[in-house]
Amino acid sequence: MYRKSSSENSWMYSDSEKRVTNIFSKYHAQVSSMMQHQFPNNETKINTMLKYFLGWTDSTGQPTNKPISGKALRPILCVLACDAAGGNVEQVMPAAIPLELIHNFSLIHDDIQDKDELRHNRPTIWALWGNPKALIAGNNLRIIADITMNKLMETGVPTNKCLRVNSILTQACLEMIEGQYLDIKYEGETSLTKQLYLEMISKKTGALITAAINIGVILATENQNKLKAFNDFGKYLGAVFQITDDILGIWGKESKTGKPVGADIIRKKNSLPIILTNSNTTNKNQKIIENIYSKHTISNQDLNEILNIMEQSKTKERCLDLATTYCQKALSSIKNVSIPEESRKDIESIALFLTQRQH
Repeated sequence: MYRKSSSENSWMYSDSEKRVTNIFSKYHAQVSSMMQHQFPNNETKINTMLKYFLGWTDSTGQPTNKPISGKALRPILCVLACDAAGGNVEQVMPAAIPLELIHNFSLIHDDIQDKDELRHNRPTIWALWGNPKALIAGNNLRIIADITMNKLMETGVPTNKCLRVNSILTQACLEMIEGQYLDIKYEGETSLTKQLYLEMISKKTGALITAAINIGVILATENQNKLKAFNDFGKYLGAVFQITDDILGIWGKESKTGKPVGADIIRKKNSLPIILTNSNTTNKNQKIIENIYSKHTISNQDLNEILNIMEQSKTKERCLDLATTYCQKALSSIKNVSIPEESRKDIESIALFLTQRQH
């Protein structure tokens, strides 16, 4: 459906990219504004760190008038799912904001675990204030997300539905943390199977994306067919996002990702490209990769050797094919669901964008 020919793919992606740009333009500022409105007013050092991380201030607490750092993908998916299922977009926003807060909580901790000193070309929290303070700041943001979610009841959503949404978010957060643990556990290994990898990313990345879509739909309808279809859609879309992230972690342009080519190899991450390379190359090459990953640090020569093996094994193409497969599965999940035409186009565009994104 998405890779019949390079010319068709180019046209579809171009058309999709325009729609996605419009979607982000429409909702991004609204998400940022509400996040700032819902954020605690008290001027504490922790809040200064968090506002800096979210891009609202510099490290001294002075306003920068910058938008939130990321794309706000998760709250936007929540809003789009609610709209597609026939819900009230304004009513869903208080439930969408905590998704972005929890996502950023995870990024603060990720930066510590990965020892990343820069995010969006600015020093990370731990790089400025140290690991202990960064850990506390991340935990604090997680609690702020809970407090924000509790305000959903003020919009008139029934209590039982608010509790249900809260439960979904808490469970997703737990799964996300479990997935992050597995990701760290698997670093340096070269024998991880594709099945274990897919199980890991379904938690690390997929849980919060699936929760975003489920929350949006639950606040819109009680239709069980829609709930099941969109739940499947979210699971497949989560896989698409992480697979593409793994592609960018090795072949992404530094000007767009902020990371050098081969960054995930340098960190000895057991990402999808390594897994697919090992399962589609010679025993000799498998041994070379294993020996390189067993080293304390990976040199440029080691990096280039693995990149050459990946090129020989057509690893990038295999990763792209898998991302496309999951994109098709995601869209097939909701193919027979009654959705307004414009909403369907929005959702399809987001899915295609995530399959072929460059950053």
